[in-house]
Amino acid sequence: MEEDLRAAILGACEEGDNARTILSDDRYDRAVSRLAREVGGQAKYSVTSLIPYLDFADAYEVLSGLKGRLSADVQESLGVFAPNLSKLTKVRNRVAHTRPMEIDDLAAVHDVAKNVYAVDPALWTNLSSTLQRLEEDPAYVLGLTINLVADPDNAPQHNLPAPEFDETGFFGRRKELDRIKKAIKGAYPVVSILGDGGIGKTSIALKAAYELLDDTNNPFDAFVWVTAKATILTVNEIQRISGAIENSLGLFASAAEQLGGQQAKGAADPVAEVLSYLEHFKVLLILDNMETVLDKRLRDFLLDLPMGSKVIITSRIGLGIENPVSLSPLSHEDSTRLLQKLARVRNVDALQGSPAPALAKMVQAMKGHPAYIRWFVAGVQAGKRPEELLHENDLLLDFCMTNVYGHLSEKARAVLRSMQVLPGRRSQAELAFLNEYSAGDIQSSLLELITTNFIQMQGASMDQASETTYQLTDFGKQYLDKRHAVKSIDRALFEGRSRELTDLGMRLQVESTASPYNPQTLDIQGPKDFSTARLLRDSLRSYDRGDIDGALVICHEAQKLSPGYHESWRIEAYLQTGRRDIAAAQAAYARAYELASESATMNYLYGSFLVNEAIDLPLGIELLQKAAVISEVPPMVVNEIAWAHIQLGDFEAAVTSASHAITLKPDLYDGSVAMITGTRAGVYGATKSIENTHSEAAVECIEAAVDLIESGRIEMLSGEPEDRMVQLIDITDRLLRRVDDDFLLESLENFSARLKDRLRSIDPTLLERRVGVITKIPPEKLFGFVRSWGKDYFFHLNDLLQDSDWSFLDAGVSVAFRPDAENQRGPRASALRWLG
Repeated sequence: MEEDLRAAILGACEEGDNARTILSDDRYDRAVSRLAREVGGQAKYSVTSLIPYLDFADAYEVLSGLKGRLSADVQESLGVFAPNLSKLTKVRNRVAHTRPMEIDDLAAVHDVAKNVYAVDPALWTNLSSTLQRLEEDPAYVLGLTINLVADPDNAPQHNLPAPEFDETGFFGRRKELDRIKKAIKGAYPVVSILGDGGIGKTSIALKAAYELLDDTNNPFDAFVWVTAKATILTVNEIQRISGAIENSLGLFASAAEQLGGQQAKGAADPVAEVLSYLEHFKVLLILDNMETVLDKRLRDFLLDLPMGSKVIITSRIGLGIENPVSLSPLSHEDSTRLLQKLARVRNVDALQGSPAPALAKMVQAMKGHPAYIRWFVAGVQAGKRPEELLHENDLLLDFCMTNVYGHLSEKARAVLRSMQVLPGRRSQAELAFLNEYSAGDIQSSLLELITTNFIQMQGASMDQASETTYQLTDFGKQYLDKRHAVKSIDRALFEGRSRELTDLGMRLQVESTASPYNPQTLDIQGPKDFSTARLLRDSLRSYDRGDIDGALVICHEAQKLSPGYHESWRIEAYLQTGRRDIAAAQAAYARAYELASESATMNYLYGSFLVNEAIDLPLGIELLQKAAVISEVPPMVVNEIAWAHIQLGDFEAAVTSASHAITLKPDLYDGSVAMITGTRAGVYGATKSIENTHSEAAVECIEAAVDLIESGRIEMLSGEPEDRMVQLIDITDRLLRRVDDDFLLESLENFSARLKDRLRSIDPTLLERRVGVITKIPPEKLFGFVRSWGKDYFFHLNDLLQDSDWSFLDAGVSVAFRPDAENQRGPRASALRWLG
């Protein structure tokens, strides 16, 4: 919708329209600020450049202001759209700022989309393709990366979990929610949310926390969420959750780790550690399911809370020292509405068509418990008759899960088995590897499991770079372990694949550490990257075999599985560069850089690409310099910076960078590159200064080059640097004949002597070499002539030190050579090298 509204604005605008007039002052200033923040102060502020930075609601308002330019069909469609603008804007902002979704968001957006499209399909082209894609393959949404225009989120740091889109605990509880928020802002340091199991305590606590997070009067510096959920309530029994926090000490250790990171892990006294953080910062600490760890330690902790920080607890049992908010079951009306919304979201026809009396009977049987209502809808969705589920309500959980499981595809069941064997959070890419699935297969299976409540999707928390992960729900795990234990052969299979992936990941990680700036080395931060890195390694192997198209197919598969992993896009850039599709390579590099802008390696590789392909030299050198600032970089990075300076014509800076590379104690290869780059820059800089009659600048450039030449090992000067030294001697001798300043003359004589001494220390015969200029290469011939010291020398292709230099030779090009004046056929140039 947002894209179509913007496109309509551009379609209605005319060449010459003033952007401020079209947008109005406030919108114009806001869009300018966002554009400048993203691309810098060099941006041009036109209607076309600013439209993408409008808010969702602003796009509609601007289009409405152009009403006189719009067709009748467009106006009619906007008339259908307008009454829903406020609701759609709230949904859009929840997505943009990763806030909890409301239960009817999907239905509301989908209804509006269908209605506006029906009025004028020509206006809503992007919307049309999206609706069609959703109909054909709903699972494709799991591979999307959401990137909506939004101002920086200045909310405090937090690790609040992201609820599912149909989270129900806070449904219909506006009064209770407002009371909880008021209590948190009040004088009580501890606020408890009390109620039965499945009543929605956890969800309303989470909703309250998110609303406080966005409150402009929020008094807290950080929000920390810790759960001690240890049991699942069923009609027959209380089931235990494996690996749950079992005492208050474990609870405080988890809280200390969330507050302090790895340095707090294993703290000697986690209670004191948490209290210290709460004393120095205003923290809202949410302790979920406290009835499992109630003891004297927890009570003492709550009594010792420092001023400013607050604690929310959810529990079935009150402590007597807090301000309690008790949750009752949902009202009949709210329960009915919840049932209807869930049936609509999950597209359960059997419930959507039920008459009001039948729905009332169902709601009454479920006694207003949100968790029961969800299980019931899931059971009907799986094909069970509503009366069966209600009649056997003592086994509600078992009935729902059994029948849901019975309707799962075999691929979805295999994913469940892999998650049973290897519990915890798993990424799409990891699950795809464990089950040998394609991106499409794993996304379809995960969507199937999400909609049947077997797994839950979790997004990033404090680490905003974290990718989406999936894990079994508490109910799902308990059911599977009880009814569908994994067979030994399957367990061995998944454990074997997990070990294989870990071994491969560790090898790739070692490679990453050993040579991080090699473009074929993958940047792997931890186990979460292993599975995608495996695919990217296979992609690189295909590329090395010459199968570039096959390599790209594998790379695109990695992107679908891990769209937030920067190497998925950086490797595509490398492949596209290899096939010389520079535009595609640049787009892939830009996407990778968005995901890892603080990576020294990413800055180096992207910067080198921009310089070597002459796409954006200033930005390229900026990124290369940023790489050098981020971390202690190897000489090869500084050499790349020196080369970028040559490309920009800043020869003095190039010599300086090459000299810096030598101070980093490079190996022979990188040292030789530094010498080649630095001596080239010295020659280019001195020549340019002489042409501009800046003798002093030329002398300074020669001095910097001489200092560089003397700073490195002798063996680093082998090859081109030797002839660049000969060239510098020639330039120095020419300057000696032109200047009359005593200081400059003395300096030049000193530089010439030092250069000759350096050449003599390498090989005394190098002093016999000369520099000259190509005067002629006859067409279709393999010989030419070079002029030096007033004499012409003949040379043949066989006289070149490197045959590859032949393609660079042309009239006016500088070369170095060894003169052979005794040649019977006339003066001849041997051992000739192209200097440019």
